[in-house]
Amino acid sequence: MSEENSSPRSGFKIFAVGALIGAGIALLYAPQSGKETRKLLVKKAKLLKAKAQDSVEEAQKFIKDGKTDLAAILDSGKELVDQARHKRA
Repeated sequence: MSEENSSPRSGFKIFAVGALIGAGIALLYAPQSGKETRKLLVKKAKLLKAKAQDSVEEAQKFIKDGKTDLAAILDSGKELVDQARHKRA
């Protein structure tokens, strides 16, 4: 049998989507009026959107910081290589 390569991220995405679907179904079967349920769904959707935007901003900052760190490491490595070449020459 072959094993499928699945990353932890894809597993988390599947879990998150399932949780959202389950929460939506639970809300639809909740003992409140449709109007109240719709208001609650809109409120939760706005909250989820804000959290997603925050997560995207954090990810962008992380990537930017990582690029900066990587550039500094590469520059240091180039300097070390140049120094080693000059010592050999």
